Amino acid sequence: MSVLTSKKVLILNKGWTAIRVRTVLEAVKLVFRDRAVIVDTDTYELYDWLGWIDLPVKDGDEFISSSSSNIKIPEVIVLTDYNKVPNFDIRLTKRNIYLRDSGICQYTGKKLGKHDYDVDHVIPKAQGGKNSWPNMVLCDKNVNRKKANRTPEEAGISLIRKPFKPKASTIMIEPGYKEPESWSKFLKR
Repeated sequence: MSVLTSKKVLILNKGWTAIRVRTVLEAVKLVFRDRAVIVDTDTYELYDWLGWIDLPVKDGDEFISSSSSNIKIPEVIVLTDYNKVPNFDIRLTKRNIYLRDSGICQYTGKKLGKHDYDVDHVIPKAQGGKNSWPNMVLCDKNVNRKKANRTPEEAGISLIRKPFKPKASTIMIEPGYKEPESWSKFLKR
């Protein structure tokens, strides 16, 4: 898999607020089109593409190989014209529950694959439970079948943590993706 599609870049709006995460390829396209500039996360200097490709690649830096040189992969870019903060009202979806719960069963602590889980209603719908952030958790399929239409107490299990509505920054990044340390300067968690 190419670093252009496997590695991610944090995208900031003009006011330096983190608004999304995209692949290196998508970020480089924004820089090519003069819609963004690259942030040197050590010095906070801003670079257009021609300025960026002239920078030396240091030991430990990930890079893109071209026919004439190696180009350091950007970690953060800033959009040049977009200053809005997108509506961060997080939709209640199966994918967003997976992201909020970091792919972990909220009853067993087991790491779950993207196809090995159900979304469980803590208070079952049969008992008046609603589709809401505080009532839905990621759950191993086998545990969910055993729990059936019972509350955790009735089933003899307990939650690892109380479910909550996440902040946008907590679901911006896929579980298991090792984000660069430099992103912590820009993400509010």
